[in-house]
Amino acid sequence: MKPPVLFLNKHPYEHFSRGGRYILPTDEVELHIVSRNQRYGGVTGFAEHPLAHVSLCGIHDEDHWRAVGRWSVRHHGIRRVIAVHEKAVLLAAELRSEFGLPGMDFETAARFRDKVRMKEAVRNAGAAAVPGFAALDSPADLEKLDWTAGPRKVIKGRRGLAAKDLYVVEGLEEARRVVAGLDLSGARFEVEDFVRGEVYHCDSVVRDGRILFSSVGKYLADPASYSPGGIFGTVLVREGALMRRILEMNEKVLPALGLRDGTTHLELFHTDTDDLVFCEVAGRPPGGIIPPVIEHQYGFNIVETQIRLDAGLPFSLGSALDSGQDASATGFIAFYPDASTPAGIPPQRYAELGIVEYLPSPGAGDGRGGVKHSTDFRDSYVVRAPDSGTLMRRIAAVEDAYRR
Repeated sequence: MKPPVLFLNKHPYEHFSRGGRYILPTDEVELHIVSRNQRYGGVTGFAEHPLAHVSLCGIHDEDHWRAVGRWSVRHHGIRRVIAVHEKAVLLAAELRSEFGLPGMDFETAARFRDKVRMKEAVRNAGAAAVPGFAALDSPADLEKLDWTAGPRKVIKGRRGLAAKDLYVVEGLEEARRVVAGLDLSGARFEVEDFVRGEVYHCDSVVRDGRILFSSVGKYLADPASYSPGGIFGTVLVREGALMRRILEMNEKVLPALGLRDGTTHLELFHTDTDDLVFCEVAGRPPGGIIPPVIEHQYGFNIVETQIRLDAGLPFSLGSALDSGQDASATGFIAFYPDASTPAGIPPQRYAELGIVEYLPSPGAGDGRGGVKHSTDFRDSYVVRAPDSGTLMRRIAAVEDAYRR
C-alpha cells in the first residue's frame, strides 16, 4: 500500500504541471489534497490529473483548513504533511507537531514565518548583519528605533509575503500617520531601518541539516517597487567573490533558524558600502518564476524537491552538483499588468531572443489596472544565454520587443 500523505495546497492545481510533466508523486504516495476553492483557481487543471481525496476550503478560512487537516490525519492515518506555499507552511508544521509527524515542526516554522523572531535568531547567532528592527504592537514601539541616524523606515507585516502590507515612511511623523490606520493587535507588524542597496536572493536545498544545493540570483528591480506596467526579474549569479560571500551568509543563517530538511529562499541587500545585510528568509521554495529559472539552469524543479522532501521520498538535483564549469546563465523578465493590452512577443522570435519558456497569467492584476503584489505578473519570459553579459543584453532585447 502507498503511504497516505496530506498536501496543504494554496496554489492553483495546474501549478504542478510542468511542460506536460506532473510533479506530484501520486504513483508513490496516496495523496490527500486540501486546496483553495475554485473561485481562486484551486482545482484548475484537476480533470487532467484527478485525485481520489480532495477537500476544498475558502482561501482565508484558516480554521476550516485546520479542521480538515486534523480530520484527514485522524481518519486516514496520514504519515507526512506537504506544504510549498508560504501561507501553508505554518499550518503544516502545526499539524506535524500536534500529531508527532516528521518534518519541519511548529517552532522552526514560526522562526521562518515571523520576521521579528527570524531576525532575532539571526542576530543572536551572529549569522549576519540585520537592520535595526522592533515589533510594532503599539504606536509607542516606533520610538524603539533611532530616527535621527536614518529617518527612512519600513513598516511591514511580520508574516507578510510578496511585498504586501509594506510601507516605506520618510520620518517619524509619517510613520505615526501610517500606524494610525493599521490594526496593530495580534503581533501583526514590525518596523525596521530602510536599507539602501541591490537585492539578491539565495535558494537552497537542505537535508539532515546539510546544504546540498544553493543558487544565487540578483533581482532586476526591488521587489517592493512593483507598479502597473513595470518590470521585475532575476538573473542567476554563477561566479565571483560576491556570490561566495552570499553563500557564506546563507550557510550561517539557515542553521541559526534550525532547519533540518527542506528548501529555502533567502533575500539580502548588497549596499553601496559593499556590506551584506540580511532581509528575510522563507522555509519553502522560491516563488514566482525563480523555480523555472533554476530548472532551466540546473535541471531539477525545486518545488518538486520540497514536495518529495516533505513526503519522505528520494529526490534528484539533476546536473546541479556537476555544473560548476558551465558558464551559461539563466534569468527571467516579467511584466506587470496595466490598463493596456500588450502585443506580446511572437513565438517565432523566441530563439533569437534566447527565450526558453513563456509563462502567461491571464488573471493578473486587480481588475482596475493595478497590481496586487510583487509576483502578480501578466507575462513572464525565462531567458538563457552562453554567459552573463549576453544574458543581460537578451533580457533588454526581450523588454524592447515586448513593448513595441
